[in-house]
Amino acid sequence: MTDDPRALRSRRRLQGALRGLLEREELTEIGVSELCRAAGVHRTTFYGHYTNVGDVASDLYASWLDDAAEFPVAPSDTVDALAARYVEATNAVLRSVTAERRTLRALLASEFSLAFRRRLQSLFDARIAEAIAQFRRRGLDAEFDDALATAFVGGGFVGAVLLWVMSDENDEESYTRGILVHTPAWWPRVD
Repeated sequence: MTDDPRALRSRRRLQGALRGLLEREELTEIGVSELCRAAGVHRTTFYGHYTNVGDVASDLYASWLDDAAEFPVAPSDTVDALAARYVEATNAVLRSVTAERRTLRALLASEFSLAFRRRLQSLFDARIAEAIAQFRRRGLDAEFDDALATAFVGGGFVGAVLLWVMSDENDEESYTRGILVHTPAWWPRVD
């Protein structure tokens, strides 16, 4: 997708309209025409960015969860400080899931589930790759293949988040501790 300001504006309008519609309707009941009317965009504009409403939902919710994991990294951050921030980011992602659990469940149960999972995996693989790079810059000297570790940890993280979506649990901090228990031994721990 392009980052052209007009394109970003159109995608944001479509995503905002979808969020509004989801307050009243189920995802599978929302059509392209209805979404375009709510967003104030032409169908041609819609199809220039997405192929169906599920693509909008996948983009919206995967990006939204990715944004929840965002935090600033300072050059002075130690490995321990970064590890603590990743714990906080995991809690933030889980809180976001808890807040939108109904919609996320509907998305996962829909024909759009695979697109959402792929988008989420792509975003969190990038986050894990960056985490490994940050840890390495600060002296993490464990021997492992970074690409394989990224796939393994990223896949595990997304799997754990999807399990959280389908659960009825609400203790994000306890679940975060559970995720950390299952990360590889080389991942820096927070005491």
